[in-house]
Amino acid sequence: MLSVFFVALLSLSITLIYCTNKHQRLLKRPLPNNARSAGYILLAITFIFAIQIFAGAAVLFSWLIGVMVLTALIPFTILILFRKSQ
Repeated sequence: MLSVFFVALLSLSITLIYCTNKHQRLLKRPLPNNARSAGYILLAITFIFAIQIFAGAAVLFSWLIGVMVLTALIPFTILILFRKSQ
């Protein structure tokens, strides 16, 4: 159950950071830079949360793999879902 919360919190933080970019396609206008700061704060909180869940090197490994996968997966998924038919 805690790992599901870890993934959800990590997804939320990466989505907040993505939505502040001017090239994002999810919203009509990008979110203000305060949302980017909130996303980075949530990333730090998820790292602290990962320390509570995992042990040893699994903390850094799981957090980095989660950040890398979600940083690539969220924009690609939005591109596929909101693609305009040609």
